[in-house]
Amino acid sequence: MQALWLLMVAGVLLWVFQTTDIDRQIAHLFFDEQQRVFPLRRTWLFEDLLHHSAKQVTYLAVAASLYVCYLGYRGALEWLPPRNALLAALGMLLIPLGITTLKHLISRHCPWDIVDFGGYAPYLHLLDAPPPTIKAGVCFPAGHASTGLLWIVWGVALRPAGRGMARLGLLAGLLLGGVLGIARMAQGAHFLSHTLWSLWFAWAMSLGLAHVVAADLRLGTARARQE
Repeated sequence: MQALWLLMVAGVLLWVFQTTDIDRQIAHLFFDEQQRVFPLRRTWLFEDLLHHSAKQVTYLAVAASLYVCYLGYRGALEWLPPRNALLAALGMLLIPLGITTLKHLISRHCPWDIVDFGGYAPYLHLLDAPPPTIKAGVCFPAGHASTGLLWIVWGVALRPAGRGMARLGLLAGLLLGGVLGIARMAQGAHFLSHTLWSLWFAWAMSLGLAHVVAADLRLGTARARQE
């Protein structure tokens, strides 16, 4: 069922962003046409706090979470079965790594690189062939948003702990990924489609890894074992 939803969402994303100009329309909301710049690009809130500092905090949070995964893998945590602990650990590492890899394989540019916004490159939809004379872009999917979206894997790994815990993990990933994704959009670093495709990838990777490691996806099984 989840695989079907993934395919349906992928189809919708492809259709919407391939056939409309919504990406550029939204980017123009953050662009100063007179000065030909994204005014929020160099601000303290967006660049220092939500970009650089957010990365550093994420590194620390992931390191702490990996220790929790280690305890779960050793069987020390009733609410996190060993295979689910492995799922969470792999997801936190492979989601951002996979998105970074895709950024170098898919030649798409940031909004600030596009001619419309004072750059040098033409705007291309995802399925458009890039011109061979233009330097390849490395902006798709959204890498910075993945530092928030990587927490989505906990929405899957925590299912044995109950619906509430699973929803909390999912909400954390959506909230953090959304805030960081919107912040980079406001700076001109990404289009909306970049962030939404990163979300799709994080979801797909979480479910795929759950299948590979044979994680326990039954709701509340940890609570049942305790009783």
